[in-house]
Amino acid sequence: MTPQSSHMKRITQLFLLVILSLGPVCAQETAANDAPATREDIQELFVTLRISEQMHSIMEISARQSMQTIRESLRQKLPNLTDEDLNRAMSMTDALLKNFDINGMLDDMIPIYQRHLTKADVAAMSAFYETPTGQKLLKEQPAMTAEAMKAVQPRMEKMLNNLMDQAEKAARESASQSKSTNDKN
Repeated sequence: MTPQSSHMKRITQLFLLVILSLGPVCAQETAANDAPATREDIQELFVTLRISEQMHSIMEISARQSMQTIRESLRQKLPNLTDEDLNRAMSMTDALLKNFDINGMLDDMIPIYQRHLTKADVAAMSAFYETPTGQKLLKEQPAMTAEAMKAVQPRMEKMLNNLMDQAEKAARESASQSKSTNDKN
């Protein structure tokens, strides 16, 4: 064996040794990236995504829109309702909406995110939302959500009214059938 071939053999062995020793490291890194996200990973993601602020904003917008829908629905369903009774009902509804446990809801959401996201997913999402585009999306999301909710509100009200009408019709038919059955007995 020539000195050059001996030297090449050592370089090849060294190269193989390095590659083989990096294999477990790469496998561990891949396994770590494929590992489910931890509770802390998701909590950090929620902070990056400003989920708490977003939920507060969405709840506030929903509450305002719901209050108007509830007020109109109560006026239609209970035409003899006094303004005082209506205001009392609206105050109770407002208090319920304002006391939503958003932190508790976020806590309930963490295991769901953990089941669906890996550490690598969370890292990639966090990296995106730290970019100027990600920050713009986070900044504009509440306004986009508010506008979208306002845009779909008439459709939702119509669907809800139709649903309520169908439920009332079904309840009247059921009551009518029960009365008819009772009258026969």
